[in-house]
Amino acid sequence: MSASRSDDNRFQTDGSWARKARELDRYRWKVLRERHGRLGSLLRLARDVLVDIAIGLRAKACLKRPTGAAPCQVLLLHSAPKSMALQRKNVLIDALRKRGHQLTEAALRAPADACAQRMLVAPPQAVPLRYLVYAAHAQWLVQTYQPKVLINERNGSLHAPFLRLALAAQGARLLHLAHATTLESSRRLGMNDYDYYGVFGRSSLEALQERRLRFGESTVVLVGSYLVDESYDLPVADPCIKTLLVLGVGPDREKESGYEDTYRLLRDWAGRNPHYRLLFKRHPRSKAQFWIDAATRFANIELLGIDCSLAQALAQASVVVNIMSNAGIEAGLAGRPVIHVNAGNDVDIFSHALFFGPQVRDEQAFSQQLQALERDYTDCVVRARGFADYHLVHGSKGLAKTVELVDDLLRDRDPAQDFELARLPAAG
Repeated sequence: MSASRSDDNRFQTDGSWARKARELDRYRWKVLRERHGRLGSLLRLARDVLVDIAIGLRAKACLKRPTGAAPCQVLLLHSAPKSMALQRKNVLIDALRKRGHQLTEAALRAPADACAQRMLVAPPQAVPLRYLVYAAHAQWLVQTYQPKVLINERNGSLHAPFLRLALAAQGARLLHLAHATTLESSRRLGMNDYDYYGVFGRSSLEALQERRLRFGESTVVLVGSYLVDESYDLPVADPCIKTLLVLGVGPDREKESGYEDTYRLLRDWAGRNPHYRLLFKRHPRSKAQFWIDAATRFANIELLGIDCSLAQALAQASVVVNIMSNAGIEAGLAGRPVIHVNAGNDVDIFSHALFFGPQVRDEQAFSQQLQALERDYTDCVVRARGFADYHLVHGSKGLAKTVELVDDLLRDRDPAQDFELARLPAAG
């Protein structure tokens, strides 16, 4: 083990778990103050503390002695059991196992579930009762699986700082892999307490650097997307096939009026333009009821099967319609021009306008932009690939580069030899 890594481990294990809890208190207060006045923040903080203490009392009663371990090299920690069931990370799991790494999957448990399942082990240092369930679950995960590298995907988790402390005591590393760009304003992206933070590309790094409030510090690695491989190296489409692929949004957004208006805009446009074929790619968690109904009404609308991969969907299309999805980046990588359609008031976090023209809000503007695109399709393909380069390093090699990063960490090789790194300190 290198001297620098030994020094880092000593820093982590000597660090007080209670001090980490106090830092979290200050951070959570600042998060509240971003949105509320002092009185409102105090009331919400008091409510949160009472809830945390109640859960902490239950956690204290559910602590168990360490039992049999199931050691592995890599622990892939899903954000929740339901996320694990979606199997979205199978491509990464398969690639790491093919490389010969012993990988185990587990799911981060909500406080109540961790107590009910008694997935709690007393941390090596005292922590305030309000953080006991997070620290004890983190300690249980690390003691049970004893990974050399833990891959985390849950943004904003209060478990992360304690996972990092528990791992450091064993000379292990916490790698947080972004499952999307980090361009949104979500408060969850303020959590930054990881050893390494793998992001899609420079736009993601810049967005993190611009955040006014960040908890903890990490080393950002520009690694690309593990969801991308050579299947996105598609030949240029023929615009004469007149096939549009609509990228759906998540089920929470589908309920919002702006997204409902956008869906109706696209459905009605398709109904008035039967010479175009419109394919809809649902979000993995969406039931897509709107588009089931639309496909029943209009013969030129098709809801793609849930087992149809994004690369397979892109292979069928000549143009992609992006509302607010990271999948638009993969569309650019595949050389599919993008039209940004959004009838709501969202900010264009992906900067579509820099590459594809203004945001479309009505049927007339949609038809005009589509016709302009078809007149200069070859140039639009070039711009689409430029769009992908802006957001995504390593292109279709993202999966291979992610496996390489895990290799580096397992072999105690400095990732700076293979990747562009940036130190991301705490802020706020």
